[in-house]
Amino acid sequence: MAKKPSKLAPGMLVTLVLCYFTEGFVDIVGVVSNMVQQDLGQTHTQASLMPSMVFIWFLILSVPAGLLTNRIGRRKMVLGSIFLSVLALVLPLLGYSYPVILLAMMLVGIGHVALQVSLKPLVSTMVPGDDLAGIMSFGQFTKAIASLTAPIIASLGAIWFAGGIGWRLLLPVFMVIGCLAFASLSLSKVHEPSMEDNQNLGVKEGFQDCLKLLGSSLVLLTFVAILCHVGVNVGMNISSPKILMERCDLPLEKAALASTAYFLSRTVSSFCTPFILRLVPGRKYLTVCLSLMTLGLLAMAFGRNAVLLYSGICLVGFGGVNIYPLIFSNAILKVEDKKRNVFSSLMAMAFIGGAVFPTLMGVAGDRFGQIGSVAMMAVGLAYLWFYSRSEARN
Repeated sequence: MAKKPSKLAPGMLVTLVLCYFTEGFVDIVGVVSNMVQQDLGQTHTQASLMPSMVFIWFLILSVPAGLLTNRIGRRKMVLGSIFLSVLALVLPLLGYSYPVILLAMMLVGIGHVALQVSLKPLVSTMVPGDDLAGIMSFGQFTKAIASLTAPIIASLGAIWFAGGIGWRLLLPVFMVIGCLAFASLSLSKVHEPSMEDNQNLGVKEGFQDCLKLLGSSLVLLTFVAILCHVGVNVGMNISSPKILMERCDLPLEKAALASTAYFLSRTVSSFCTPFILRLVPGRKYLTVCLSLMTLGLLAMAFGRNAVLLYSGICLVGFGGVNIYPLIFSNAILKVEDKKRNVFSSLMAMAFIGGAVFPTLMGVAGDRFGQIGSVAMMAVGLAYLWFYSRSEARN
């Protein structure tokens, strides 16, 4: 068994920060899909295929990626995921077309699935036990920085280099950071635990275990809840600029900052929540968060000025960021300890909601305008209310 370091070296901290930043690359899908839609004159339905190409891989690859990590090791899996993410950023610089963007989004999605299943276990190997919780929390903050800055860089690029590189200024900036993360982790000394006990597991057995677990009503309800949560989150990232463009007649370069407001509210909420949960039980706080999201969606549905719309976007962001940890932590404690790894893989598969909801929202947006997109998110929110009431009765 590998021995953890007694103290986290400064160089290792830099490596982890860079790796967590690359985890935030997945959130560029919102600003990229909107910019590409404007550049290529696409419908909302066509644009919705871009986030679908990112998140569909959670359904297909979550279990295989976990099994592959057991075979090749955590560091190699993280390095492979960073390589795919950087490659995805290079492609639109070499050729700018809809098929190339779809391929790039596919690579972002595959890389993100691999990073999701391998980065946190790798961090637990590299970081002393006393520092683990703090480093993981700081890592999530670092990831949020990537999500916050992506729309800003893309908007500035679109303003400064209109007709040239435009929003794609974002790509070389993030590409450099990805390359630094790859190089830093490659040079780091990591002593991983033996994975021999897990190397004989097959993909078939992994999927069978997941399907069996879905036979539990608790697990099934939780799976659908996380699917809806992820769908609303990705939908907000994509649709919030479009709502501002439709209602306030803003150009995309300015409306794209709605995504920054959305991620900023999520970052603030993530910082505040640990303190709030010391005073308020998790179930009650879930109700508070869903109430904030409801108010936010109402503002987005009926608001006609930028102040009200931005307020709605921030309310959905502030409340929505806490849904996943509140639901996941409540459910996993009710699952047998020996089944918790399978449960985690299954919940990762529920991220397919990031493909399902944007597609439905794109179709609704083409037919009814952005009120149709908000209505689709309201369906997901309605299920989350149903889930919270069901859990309150148990």
